[in-house]
Amino acid sequence: MTRVLIADDNQRNLYLLEAIMKGNGFEVVSARNGAEALAAAKRDPPDIIVTDILMPVMDGFELCRRWKADPVLAPVPFIFYTATYTDPKDEQFARSLGAERFLIKPQKPDVLVAEIRQKAAGRRERDPAGVQRGAVPETRKEGDAAGGRDC
Repeated sequence: MTRVLIADDNQRNLYLLEAIMKGNGFEVVSARNGAEALAAAKRDPPDIIVTDILMPVMDGFELCRRWKADPVLAPVPFIFYTATYTDPKDEQFARSLGAERFLIKPQKPDVLVAEIRQKAAGRRERDPAGVQRGAVPETRKEGDAAGGRDC
């Protein structure tokens, strides 16, 4: 089972993302800020991370810097999922830090799940000896986990 680490300080967003991911067969670990996410990942590296940018304690940009500087975490795909930093310059900066994807909130659940599956599968192709916890889950019908709502 693919293990996703989700970091977002907004409890409602975190809950919705957890429900969508779990409903689509992912194992989910949650964090309320970048510091919690980094600590959780160092204890048990996930297969992929999806994080907001604007968070207390440690923001998503700093989390990405530290993530990509860690030799164990660096190969783990890093996805930004944000509603605040939406300018093309923000995406360019995120990619310069090593983020593989930069998504603007909200996204349809099926689009978000497809992005996560694609990046997780790509990692397994590049690094088959890396942190692996099983196959990428099967595709579910559109709107299954979130009732068709955007997340």
